[in-house]
Amino acid sequence: MHDFHSEVPVETPLHYYLGRTSGESAETGLVICEAVLKTHLVLRGDPGDPDFKQGVESALDVGLPVQACSFETRGETGIYWLGPDEWLVTSSGNNAHGMEAELRRHLSRHFSVVDVSGGQTIVNLSGSAVGYVLKKSCAYDFSPRNFQAGRCVQTTFAKATALVARNADGTFDLVFRRSFADYLAEWLLDAGAEYGCVIKSR
Repeated sequence: MHDFHSEVPVETPLHYYLGRTSGESAETGLVICEAVLKTHLVLRGDPGDPDFKQGVESALDVGLPVQACSFETRGETGIYWLGPDEWLVTSSGNNAHGMEAELRRHLSRHFSVVDVSGGQTIVNLSGSAVGYVLKKSCAYDFSPRNFQAGRCVQTTFAKATALVARNADGTFDLVFRRSFADYLAEWLLDAGAEYGCVIKSR
């Protein structure tokens, strides 16, 4: 008899790349860490509605970013500005159902919450060569002068679409669709080879 309640192994988008390295440098200039199996929700609503803003903060314990190309985080939860009435909500763990329920409990009138967790992933880029690899990958200016901590942007990254965010510790988070995972992993391994590159999970 089959045990239909046994756990089904879940593989992350970069599962087959974990531990892969590139380059012959004695140092590792680019570290790519996949943030495995996080919750991703696309939230839409009216930022001019005080009840909507307060409802989001009450549900997620994170303030709603209303400035273009900005994001807010608290603990393991982040809210990223995607457009005038659209945000990406991320959090650790596979708790999309619980977070969606909390949002629906605190919000009313016109809003939308869509679970896109299965279709996206996040990688964190760090190391001394991360700035050089970003220049290779994208025409956008990610220098500290133009792109400070707390900023995010949707852009073309290595001919794929991605959301790039700069963290307070100087690392960058890259959010992209699962279908781009193999392509972007190979791209980053190649782009980081001259500096030494490794892919890990966190």
